[in-house]
Amino acid sequence: MREHVRKLKGKLDKRGLDAFLVTQNIRYLAGTTAGKAVIIPIDAAPVIICSRLELEQARRESWIRDIRAFSSWRAPLRRGERVYFSRPWQLIADCLKELGARAVGYDRAGRELIRKLWGANPANYRELPDLMLELRMIKSKEEVALLQKSARIAMRGMSCAAESIALGRTELEIVAEVEYEMRKAGSDGTPFNTIVASGRNSWLPHAAATQKRLRRGELIVVDLGATCMGYASDLTRTFALAPTGRQVKLVETVKRAQKAALARVRGGVGARGVDGAAREVISRAGYAKFCPHGTGHGIGLDTHEPPSLAPDSKDALREGMVLTVEPGVYVPRLSGARWEDMVLVTRGGYKLLTKFPLGVHPCLDT
Repeated sequence: MREHVRKLKGKLDKRGLDAFLVTQNIRYLAGTTAGKAVIIPIDAAPVIICSRLELEQARRESWIRDIRAFSSWRAPLRRGERVYFSRPWQLIADCLKELGARAVGYDRAGRELIRKLWGANPANYRELPDLMLELRMIKSKEEVALLQKSARIAMRGMSCAAESIALGRTELEIVAEVEYEMRKAGSDGTPFNTIVASGRNSWLPHAAATQKRLRRGELIVVDLGATCMGYASDLTRTFALAPTGRQVKLVETVKRAQKAALARVRGGVGARGVDGAAREVISRAGYAKFCPHGTGHGIGLDTHEPPSLAPDSKDALREGMVLTVEPGVYVPRLSGARWEDMVLVTRGGYKLLTKFPLGVHPCLDT
């Protein structure tokens, strides 16, 4: 996190800013979920603004030592506890005034907050969300290690899914077992609702798990993720129970599409070209109109981050990015299929972070 702050300060200097106010990227810079804001001055130590309720959590989790807690009402204090009896925006404004900040960037804030800050500390306030997005696209070694650990936990979850799929089981039963397995393996939680979508539910790219029972002749899309210190993983496989020939073709098509996309991944390549490689395979198989989403996206503290692997993407892949590559095809009255892995972009290619199945074939003829 210190390295993230150092890089951010370099960007502030180039833009002529005295400080940067962070409300949406607190964990990325401070290493804690406690906090309403982080102030990054260009020539001083960073400051966390948090509620009194979060003070002890911030002290435990963050490397930042200047932590200022607020309370909107007066209350007895414990020994050694320092609290500012003010509204959070007032405390932010006081900090900026103390720093003498005349040019302040911020990642995201409502108009009302900026109006109040300007009233208390007149300055040039500039909304610069892209500045943080640019930083977050390239992962540090520490971030890659956390993403790798999160990916390993997701693989445990997918192995559990493979073992749990059987005739008569409900989608929700499998979700419960998968999430329990990932929790036991050390996951903080799930970055999105785990998808187990069978039969007609598999036609829906973002299906919600239901009480529907698994039947013969169905494909089952399993899309799951874990979190490790807030860093997400995302892994999808398509399983089958006594599939038809057309369903097997569907699964094999998305697997070949992913292979074609991965062959294009390396630093310096346009993201839309990666998407195009997958889309060409899908089109040749006759499924062009059944491929409604992009081939992948960046992943980190959020499940969906830049870059975007889509037909209209203007992003270029860079060494150090972590992506998902996940072509999908959804054919009503036949089935849906998706195949997803996480990769670290390298100068000459990529490193696969998810490696499943491990000796388990995804088409289970039960």
